[in-house]
Amino acid sequence: MKILGIGNAIVDVICKVDEEYLSKNKLEKGTMKLIFEEHEFQKLLSNLKIIKTVSGGSVANSIVGLSQLGNSVGFIGKICDDNFGAKYEVGLKKENVNFFYKKKNEE
Repeated sequence: MKILGIGNAIVDVICKVDEEYLSKNKLEKGTMKLIFEEHEFQKLLSNLKIIKTVSGGSVANSIVGLSQLGNSVGFIGKICDDNFGAKYEVGLKKENVNFFYKKKNEE
């Protein structure tokens, strides 16, 4: 392995919304929203359909880019032992990133 990144494993959740949804939830068009609390996540998703999830985080995104350029790369991060953690792991493996992680069990 040539390059190893250490960072936060962030899952990007992609949904389609309209202007009313943005206004109602005090969200600004063209920006992202980091969500740390499960109840806030569930509230925002209560009337939405997830279109796709993507393994993200600035370091992981850079490592994926380096992999796509043909480099042998790895990523160290922490994921939850849940559905999103599993999707994160699959996403990096699909991009030929060696993923070294610790799964944590949290509510």
